Amino acid sequence: MRVSTSDSSSVGHEYTDDNQDNSDDTQFWQKESVSRFTGASSIGRSAWLLCAAVSLTAVILLVLIITVSVSHGKFESKFTATETNMKNLSQTLLSTNTRAKHLEENGHKVHLDISSLEFDLQTLQGQINDMSGALQTLHSKVSELKCHINKISNRNNTQDLCCTDGWFLFSTNCYFFSDDGMPWNTARDECERMNAELLILTNRQEKEFVVSKTKPLYYWLGLTDERTGEWEWLDGTPYVMERSEWMPGQPDNWEAHGLGGGEDCAHFHHDGRYNDDHCSRLYRFVCKKHATSI
Repeated sequence: MRVSTSDSSSVGHEYTDDNQDNSDDTQFWQKESVSRFTGASSIGRSAWLLCAAVSLTAVILLVLIITVSVSHGKFESKFTATETNMKNLSQTLLSTNTRAKHLEENGHKVHLDISSLEFDLQTLQGQINDMSGALQTLHSKVSELKCHINKISNRNNTQDLCCTDGWFLFSTNCYFFSDDGMPWNTARDECERMNAELLILTNRQEKEFVVSKTKPLYYWLGLTDERTGEWEWLDGTPYVMERSEWMPGQPDNWEAHGLGGGEDCAHFHHDGRYNDDHCSRLYRFVCKKHATSI
């Protein structure tokens, strides 16, 4: 019985030892497996990081290559377009130079034509002036001839005086009554151009003669207060004021006409009396000069 018990204990003890040995082996293998797994895991992580870095570098290089390729393509396209524009500009410049030379040649020709026309115009103007002088001389001869005819027709006329055609003889003077209106200063100059003067009256008979030709129209005469503020004739002779010779209330030097300044020039009114008005008005005028002897 003891033997059995002893054996049994022995057997049980042996079993227990076997289990302990197995436990140690398991722990050993577990430790070795964990160690191997940990080492493998570290190696895998490093490899993965290396692979990722290589892949990222490859991607970056690929992006750089694509970017450079695209930039190169754009640059080449711009360069080609610029080269084409340069060729077009060169052709345009060449065409412009050709046209400029053509225009210069034509311009020189046109300049010569203009110079020729100007010379012809000057020549024609000279001929017109010569013809005008000849016509004036002829007009004077015709007027003189008419004076002779009038003298012969009026045998009782003892005056050997004559007026240019278009002028009227009264006493020893000739009078011109214009058909066109112009400012007072222009009328004065026009009379001077005809070797006459804007009308200066010296007596009542002369005034009656002139008024008989001017009524009922307005005519300038050589009476003004522009120079001194006092009325005087163009030759500087003072005018002796006679109110009966003027329209009622005149001269009044009216300034509300909107033409600037007052009224410094005298003209014949519709009934032959005087009126002062702005010198820029366009009125007819009377010129006077001495008659010529036959």
